[in-house]
Amino acid sequence: MLWTLIKTIWLFLPAYTPNNFAVIFGGGKPIDLGKNFVDGKRILGDGKTFRGFFGGLFGGLITGLAQYKIEQIAGLEFFTTMPLSSALTLFLLLSLGSLTGDLLGSFIKRRLGIERGGKAPLLDQLDFLVVAIVFASFHEYFSSLYTAEVIVIALILTPLLHKLINVIAYLLRLKDVPW
Repeated sequence: MLWTLIKTIWLFLPAYTPNNFAVIFGGGKPIDLGKNFVDGKRILGDGKTFRGFFGGLFGGLITGLAQYKIEQIAGLEFFTTMPLSSALTLFLLLSLGSLTGDLLGSFIKRRLGIERGGKAPLLDQLDFLVVAIVFASFHEYFSSLYTAEVIVIALILTPLLHKLINVIAYLLRLKDVPW
């Protein structure tokens, strides 16, 4: 069971890390350009920026590339079962899905009247993961790596990991709230 947990975290690192990188590299011009939706509320809010999005995308790709190199050195065979170009495509899909899921979550939170930093249980913890899974499911190697067991474990484990990472980011003063 421990090996399956470790494997699950490993396989989803390119989806887990982009939003952390977005926090680190964020700031600047918001993606919604400060515009409101038809309901009069901000589309996404000031917390979703171009710099954060592209910094997150870059961070997710670098994470995946580092994993690929580690697997080559350690003789592991997850991502290295495919050519590097295919692995990079998978890392891109996971990272882009993660960031898109987070944007979708912010869009939904704004519609619900939940301001930036406000709690939205499960939406905050799973929006990025679900969309990352959907995006990555179009990759040719997806089903050989992301079994039903791995996906179910990720859906259960992710809210716990999300809470832990956000508390750490809060303590490091990278986030204003610990959720």
